[in-house]
Amino acid sequence: MDQTEHTQQEDIFRLKEENESLINELEGLKLYFSELEATNNHLVSATWRERDMKKKLAETIDELNSTKLIVEAQNKRITESINYAKKIQSAINPTENDIMKHFPNSFMLYLPKDVISGDFPWTHDTGDNLYIASVDCTGHGVPGAMMSMIGNLLLKQIVNDEKVMSPASILKKLHEAVVQTLKQDQSDSNSNDGMDIGLCMINKATSEISFSGAHRPLFLLRNNEIEIISGDKFPIGGMHYKGKNNYNDSVFNYLNGDSIFLFTDGLPDQTGGPEKKKLMTKNIKAFIESNAHLPMSSLKIELSIFLENWKGDNKQIDDILIIGINF
Repeated sequence: MDQTEHTQQEDIFRLKEENESLINELEGLKLYFSELEATNNHLVSATWRERDMKKKLAETIDELNSTKLIVEAQNKRITESINYAKKIQSAINPTENDIMKHFPNSFMLYLPKDVISGDFPWTHDTGDNLYIASVDCTGHGVPGAMMSMIGNLLLKQIVNDEKVMSPASILKKLHEAVVQTLKQDQSDSNSNDGMDIGLCMINKATSEISFSGAHRPLFLLRNNEIEIISGDKFPIGGMHYKGKNNYNDSVFNYLNGDSIFLFTDGLPDQTGGPEKKKLMTKNIKAFIESNAHLPMSSLKIELSIFLENWKGDNKQIDDILIIGINF
């Protein structure tokens, strides 16, 4: 083989190598472009998904805003209705001033748990006698307030239309009326709603008090000591005792300087203190006895402070009502 042929073979071999190298580079470029194409497709797909998610997010936000407006409108209507109900309840219930017209040295501490209350004070003046009651209906808030309206109207009807005079007779009639009104005497009834009440009739001409209670006592403060006059164990309403609900009158004369107190269970049941226990009736009794020297207006202030200190960071658990009258 001469020199020329040898050179040609080397050139051919080099060209083959270069050709193979180019083919490899081409394959690499094809793979690279395939990956680029796949990446691009993923990006396009992700972009569409992002747009779709943004659209759905915008629709969700619009829906939430619409729902928010509906809820706010409903809350506004409910709040307005409850506030209007409070106006009605306040117009029907006697005020502290109404009691003070008869007994100037008196007070009423009335603290609903919610805007409207299941507790309510009640008074009725016949000319000869003044009826005063503290009433605690089942529940609080709207359900309790509805029961309080029923109780208020039934009490008024009993003393006006039926001319029932003794507190015990009134409570008996009230129990029967609640059972009938709420249809609790029907076999398919599961309603045990009703009320507890402390009711006294005061005759200023004879200085005589007749008291009857359904699950509620009366405090008689005399010579700085409290005598607890217990009510009967039967509530007003419900069929717990199958019509055996009977009430008795406790009759006594008050002396100059005596005081009486009627209250619902929201006060003794309020939790608080260092051990977060109920206040209990015995502590209310001790508080009043230790502050017996105060006029009723000052006693109300001190009682409010005492209650707040006892409650501390605890929530009010029930409606609170206490009426104090000094003779």
